[in-house]
Amino acid sequence: MINNDFFQISTDTTSNARKDIYIARKKRPAKLDEYNNEIVEYEKPFFFGNMNYQPLTWKTLQSYMSVYGETQSNVVQLLVDISDADRISPFDLAYLYGTTPDGETVNGDNANYLVKACRPQNTKIMVILEEIIKNKE
Repeated sequence: MINNDFFQISTDTTSNARKDIYIARKKRPAKLDEYNNEIVEYEKPFFFGNMNYQPLTWKTLQSYMSVYGETQSNVVQLLVDISDADRISPFDLAYLYGTTPDGETVNGDNANYLVKACRPQNTKIMVILEEIIKNKE
């Protein structure tokens, strides 16, 4: 930390960028109801880590829309170490921006993002997450 009479500047440039993430894994194989529709259930959420996730930039968002279509939700990306590949999968739920699983009665109730894709890179995996729009009743 640099101290000066006029201002204080943190020399740790990653302190504000790293935020807690919790993941609720989708149970596989899923149960089916009498009409053969999938009953989605999630495992107990776990602390995934303190990581840097960012909203998609315009170029990346254009690429996302060409693959997944237009969305009204916020979309963020996260780079995960290749060793964590088995800890996160598409259709898992994520708790971002200070949301936690505390006080949930059903696993995944407080989650605010859905894992849309896990794209392998060279030594990392790019995880794309889309915000879940919840109806206020």
